[in-house]
Amino acid sequence: MKKHPTTRPNVVIVVADDTTPGYHGCYGGPTPTPQIDALASHGLQMTRGYCCSSLCSPSRYNIFTGKYTQRSAANLSKSPASDPALVSQTGTLEDGQTTLATVLREQGYFTGHFGKWHTRFETESLGFPQPNDLTGDPDDPSVDARLRLQQKQAQEVVRRCAGFEVDDRIFWGNVDAKKDLDPRLYAHNPAWITDGALDFLDRASTEGRPFYLHIANTVPHTPDCHLSLCKDHRYTWGGKLEQAPRSHPDDRTVFDRLRAANLPAEGPFAGVNAGQIMIDDQVAAVVAKLKAIGQFENTIFVYTADHGLPGKGSCHYIGQHLPLIIHWPGGGLAGGRVVAEPFSWVHLAPTLAEACGAAFPEDARPDGVSLLSALKNGGPWPSEARVAYHEMGWSRSIIKGRYHYIATRYPAEAIAELETGDSSVAGIGLPPFDRLNGLFFPDYFEPEQLYDLELDSLVINNLIHDRTRSAVLADLRAELARICSTLPRPFPSEPHPFQLSEAYRQRVAKRKMELAKVRHYPTKAQHVPTTVHGNYDDPDLS
Repeated sequence: MKKHPTTRPNVVIVVADDTTPGYHGCYGGPTPTPQIDALASHGLQMTRGYCCSSLCSPSRYNIFTGKYTQRSAANLSKSPASDPALVSQTGTLEDGQTTLATVLREQGYFTGHFGKWHTRFETESLGFPQPNDLTGDPDDPSVDARLRLQQKQAQEVVRRCAGFEVDDRIFWGNVDAKKDLDPRLYAHNPAWITDGALDFLDRASTEGRPFYLHIANTVPHTPDCHLSLCKDHRYTWGGKLEQAPRSHPDDRTVFDRLRAANLPAEGPFAGVNAGQIMIDDQVAAVVAKLKAIGQFENTIFVYTADHGLPGKGSCHYIGQHLPLIIHWPGGGLAGGRVVAEPFSWVHLAPTLAEACGAAFPEDARPDGVSLLSALKNGGPWPSEARVAYHEMGWSRSIIKGRYHYIATRYPAEAIAELETGDSSVAGIGLPPFDRLNGLFFPDYFEPEQLYDLELDSLVINNLIHDRTRSAVLADLRAELARICSTLPRPFPSEPHPFQLSEAYRQRVAKRKMELAKVRHYPTKAQHVPTTVHGNYDDPDLS
């Protein structure tokens, strides 16, 4: 076995899809996640980890580049330069873009991506159609050949746009993006992803190079994960395997562990809990392999998620508050610490780059900053990292200390339509999530909101008119204006007068009545924002 020629650390990032801290034992939840808990107990457990855009595509863009999604070329093309940016599934990586993978490759790192992509949808400019036709009988040789071809095309997209040297086991997007798939392909297959990651680690050990391994899961996102258990996992989005994946325990043990923890084995709660157990099995397999190749102590292991479950697609706190665990015993992070300082996803790439002796070039400089020194020494936390900025739809938010400020600014066209009554009132400008979040957050449609997170972590009580918080409000508005001034699109400091009018309030009341008629699952009465899985009867919410 070759030794790494330098003491440069390796990097492993494991990303869950749609989860919250409450679905992990180390964060006080009931889900059995002993492997993730062990990383937390011997590393850094962040209690204030925040994504910067609470949807799949933009959040992944933040992790890859260290930049806010508003800067992506796809996002800038979606709206006039004079309007606030509509941040949605527009975190698109361009061909040849600078990412953490390209930065580390330049330093000799062996880099690999396995699992969910969901970071670029348009592929015709790259020379082939979108690799997302999974219809047909996967036992049909022609269908199997198409799946294998599409897998190669997806791998090529990831190589060209994210800059990884090795790409495999790619899920192009959400498993439930198409409901007409053969049941054998309409399934999560995390062990297939894990198998590829373990093969990558074996190859990295043989080559004797420091490595960066990125694992992006499809779980615990819908379809409910427990429904994928005990299926024939030889059927994959890359064609049929000769043997089923080997890296995870028998699927039936997931049900055993759910029952042992007194958790349901059916329904949406079973879905997300089963998904978290699957990820914990993945973490266990990767940790075991790192130990087997003698690189566990020298590996920065990061576990996190792309965004939350409730609050997804909004600027509300519970959509952006996520688990974040960083384990690196050989780099001075041993012993176990709970860190209560804010950590936004744009800081992850520059922090990891510095830890590996690398840096982003000036023309691709991240919005985030390296927090390596603070993580190693316990502080001081950089002043520019003490504020967490979030952008989603036409909304922007700031978290600073115990307070959370949300502002929504409609573009001119939307205001004109609202004034004439030609459209229903929107929240942040993303209708599927307006339909969801507009029911659960009382002041969701208000142009400005202020919450005290120590007293109101579910963001129910809007303090925007509380005069005793006027100084806090002024400070948060100033912080938001400071960050927005560095970004490509304008964001007015004040709401449009129509957003403060009686006519707007009447539109909001009408919209809430419309939303009350929409059938959601679970029902509002069942909805527990800190833990519930967002599994809803709405095809646009996937």
